[in-house]
Amino acid sequence: MVKLLQLAALGLALSGISTAKPKPACKKMTTRQEWRDMKRADQKKYIKAQQCVMTSPAKLPKLKALGAKTRWDELVMLHQVEALQIHSTGTFLPFHRYFLHVQQFLLGECGYKGGLPWWNEPLDAGNFINSPLLDPVYGFGGDGTGPGLCVNGPYANLTVSIGPGFHNQPRCVNRHINDFFSPFTNQTFVDDALNHPDYASAWLAIYMGPHLFGHIALAMMDGNSITSPGDPLFFMHHGFVDKMWWDWQARDLPARLSDMNGPNAQTPEIGFIEFNGTMAEEAAEQGWGSPTPAMLAITPDPQAGDGGPETTLNHVMSSLGIIPDATVRDVMDIQGGYLCYQYV
Repeated sequence: MVKLLQLAALGLALSGISTAKPKPACKKMTTRQEWRDMKRADQKKYIKAQQCVMTSPAKLPKLKALGAKTRWDELVMLHQVEALQIHSTGTFLPFHRYFLHVQQFLLGECGYKGGLPWWNEPLDAGNFINSPLLDPVYGFGGDGTGPGLCVNGPYANLTVSIGPGFHNQPRCVNRHINDFFSPFTNQTFVDDALNHPDYASAWLAIYMGPHLFGHIALAMMDGNSITSPGDPLFFMHHGFVDKMWWDWQARDLPARLSDMNGPNAQTPEIGFIEFNGTMAEEAAEQGWGSPTPAMLAITPDPQAGDGGPETTLNHVMSSLGIIPDATVRDVMDIQGGYLCYQYV
């Protein structure tokens, strides 16, 4: 059961206000297409680039020291190290928009120049198992099989060394589809999330609605949200989530380009809002453990740029060195200059 009183308290935060520098112009627009709308050749280019990132050696010493073997591991470790700041918080949507941008950079290292694809999950709600995105040739492989629930298709036999949770144990790309939960990503639930009047209620509706149930239905990387980006399908799901946020923003521009609030980190008393119990109780129940001292040593200050416990437009987001830091303000507008893409 969701902690209703705690959820209500999250909506009381006020957005920060500061003087902003003029944004650079959006000069070279990229297009984010739904996977089904991409040409077969472009689908193959995207998959090939992901395979490249998953096999390219890690570069950052501080992440290699914690167990990252590949550039993909570094990407997953970023999500792992900052997990308690980027879930159940107001930073959830802006950080994951930034996280997609980090992935775009890594794909670029492998020669990919196209836009990031996304998954229109309402088209497959209730029937994820038969989605063309799970095709073993022109998709991301299907439901996992065998003892490790390893996927077939283009990511079979590839290894992710980060996770589950705050543990680091090499394992295959795995997932377990459960279509009992996938109907909660249908258009009715999307529309409900988009009908909320302000960011304080909209991010919660997106987070606890189609986002959460998409994760439950896919159970990527042992169903562990902390290191679920180990499965390349994660980025298709979060493309869908990011598009939901942009669709919500686009209903009231420019006002919603500055609507930002919510806590910037979990608290020990609440932890993840989708689970009962304290942070420690959740860690024990879910089996993901706690961040190690070495992880904590490189974890960014959750209040960086905010000056307090509430997320503001000045909040600083870190990729732990993969790309330069950015602020929430930088990613509020997907065509504002720092970002330059459109959804079709």
